[in-house]
Amino acid sequence: MTLIFIGLALGIAFLIQSALGFWQIKNFNQRYAVMRSEGKVAIGRSRGLFRSGVVLLLSVDNSAKIIRAEKMQGLTIFARFKPVYHLENQYLLKTEEDVERKLDRFSKKALNDARHVYRVVKAGGEVPKPKSPFEKLFSGVTRLFTGKREVND
Repeated sequence: MTLIFIGLALGIAFLIQSALGFWQIKNFNQRYAVMRSEGKVAIGRSRGLFRSGVVLLLSVDNSAKIIRAEKMQGLTIFARFKPVYHLENQYLLKTEEDVERKLDRFSKKALNDARHVYRVVKAGGEVPKPKSPFEKLFSGVTRLFTGKREVND
């Protein structure tokens, strides 16, 4: 009886998390669509497994001047996008130092990622998809048994 109750509770928790995760993705897609209608959008990420993750959306004009900046930061699925006014009217590729000092370290990392992605895409390149934790684990185990090292581009 206890195992059934635990299994049922875990199943319900999984369904609730899935629904709220879907809601968060829907929020991201809506914010992205609004900003994309205004022009180019640079996206920067700072991933966190046991720390605060950041997604930074930057709407930029043709000279890479930031028109609008919004970030989603948090550990949970309840994180929502909020404006980052002090990044507006800055140039993406060269923001002022005092403006960057106002950002926490995770937001700075996301800003640097947005710069990198913007440069790569502007040059006609494609940003490689980051490996999932499972892919990293699998490649580490493979390397352990084969002794082969993976070459990163």
